Amino acid sequence: MKYDEYYEKLNQIQLLISISNTGSPKDLAKTLNVSERTTRRLVQKLKKQNVPIQYSRKNKSYVLKK
Repeated sequence: MKYDEYYEKLNQIQLLISISNTGSPKDLAKTLNVSERTTRRLVQKLKKQNVPIQYSRKNKSYVLKK
């Protein structure tokens, strides 16, 4: 994945998380057109950048921690 594509995917994830509409990691991977593993790596990258993300089983989506 190219540098600009990588950061575009990170921005897409952040937008989807802000509206609690990512779905499961598998759904998010389909939305981003990447593998599920890549999706998990992108989420980990955001967490390392101190973005307060967690997966909500109730909402079946990644959400921002409160």
